[in-house]
Amino acid sequence: MSIRGELVRVRAGDGLELVGFYASPKGGARRAILHTHGLAGNFYENRFIDSICDAVVEKGLAFLTFNNRGHDYRSDNLRGEGDQTSHSPGGTAWDIYDDCIHDIAGSADFLASRGQSEIYFEGHSLGACKIVYYLSECHDKRAVGTVLISPPDMFAVQEQKTGGLQALVTEARGYVDGGSGDTLMEVGRPVPVTASAFLSVYGNPRRGDVFPFARGAEGNYQRLASLAVPMLATYGTIEEAVTVPVESAVGLLRDKATQVPSVETAIIEDANHSYWGKEAELARTIADFVEP
Repeated sequence: MSIRGELVRVRAGDGLELVGFYASPKGGARRAILHTHGLAGNFYENRFIDSICDAVVEKGLAFLTFNNRGHDYRSDNLRGEGDQTSHSPGGTAWDIYDDCIHDIAGSADFLASRGQSEIYFEGHSLGACKIVYYLSECHDKRAVGTVLISPPDMFAVQEQKTGGLQALVTEARGYVDGGSGDTLMEVGRPVPVTASAFLSVYGNPRRGDVFPFARGAEGNYQRLASLAVPMLATYGTIEEAVTVPVESAVGLLRDKATQVPSVETAIIEDANHSYWGKEAELARTIADFVEP
């Protein structure tokens, strides 16, 4: 598959330089999808990016996918201009959750500079958590909808992987409180992460536990409930990022998004967390939702 667009550099709200890909229909567009990737991801790896981009541009929308500062497991991001440029350590190992506000805000500002004043905020996996967090904190008036691709139950999945979430939180807090937040910890991922990065997600459930499906109806869905724009949520039947049946997750999303005027959901048969082989079906579902 070949898609037409341009490599772009996006300035995050705090000045960090982020790289992405932007595509727009001929003649421009007033609406766009802003895609935020998931844990250790990047703007191009998931094949469904190609399909979604093609499908929504064909419908008359622009599309921006970008590397947030947590892209890949470890990475370098640039800051500054000219000979004052410096490297800033990034990747999931160094990703401070709250910084997603800078990344998403800067990317939305980029779209505004290209003429897109109405934005569908789309996130995959951890990216779904980040866009809900961003919108619940910033109430960006440019939002006309959200697209949640496989929103994860982060805390339950982490507990399932390690069996010791609270012990890891206690360890991370000890490092941070002692002034050693850059200490690398083994937390059940392919590479260690800093104590500060780990604590920024798991240290405060009100911040990081956006989709507490494992807690059922008793979970705190306050951030989800704060959204007031149409929503689409998708899962595959072979889903690795929730610990409950996807039908239960979908039901909770419908019940707890109390201010959302319309909630659409799609469960794609035989799709996994990355929608391998089902990219076109996912793209069609999203394009039908966002058609202006």
